[in-house]
Amino acid sequence: MLHMKMSRISKAGYVQDLVSRHPSDLMTVVDATFQLHPGGDAPDAYGDAYRDEWTERVFVPLLDKLDAIHVDGSSLYRVDRDSRCLVGRVDQTVQDAADAAIKSAPHAAADHLRAAWVAAYGLSPDPDKVFGESIRDVEELACPLVEQKKAAQNTATIGTVIGELRNSGHKWELLLPGKDGKPRDVDSIVAMMETLWQAQVSRHGGAHESRRHTQEEAEAAVHLAALLVQWLSTGVLRRR
Repeated sequence: MLHMKMSRISKAGYVQDLVSRHPSDLMTVVDATFQLHPGGDAPDAYGDAYRDEWTERVFVPLLDKLDAIHVDGSSLYRVDRDSRCLVGRVDQTVQDAADAAIKSAPHAAADHLRAAWVAAYGLSPDPDKVFGESIRDVEELACPLVEQKKAAQNTATIGTVIGELRNSGHKWELLLPGKDGKPRDVDSIVAMMETLWQAQVSRHGGAHESRRHTQEEAEAAVHLAALLVQWLSTGVLRRR
């Protein structure tokens, strides 16, 4: 974060100081301003109606302008309004798929997936966080679906879900048909969950294979998590 003594810099001097900064510093300023701006959080004393009207009339147009600047400048980043930060621009079809997965998921799972996406594509990526949030968003959906009792007792994990599906696979099926035209078994979704779970080598310290994750691993993980969230929240995995 840039540390400037605002009281000592005139408005013109402040602008000139920003202009002379490295582009990465400018992006940091934009990202920080976006996160810290009160946005729709108008004072409570004015009431919900005023807050909503103020947001639509003042804050949203500012976001539109900011996003337009990034598009016109062929920026590598875009405005993520839900997370209130800048995130890396990916192929629009891929972005739409991720947004659809977030929209289809319950609130808690959507929050974890959104956090994982920002950790992967935000201005300051955190690959290790991507894995933690990605696994949590899958657990938010898979645990109560597959292991209701354990989920209620807060003892279900992605690992126990995988074990249950392996041991009781005959009780479950996927919406997608197999060669015979009937719903197929759950092996493919179990393999996807296991891939995400076992790939988190940063989870435990002291192990021989423990290390920090790479950016490439993080991006692969969050896209896998988005697919799992979409499947789990739309009934692709279901009881027979």
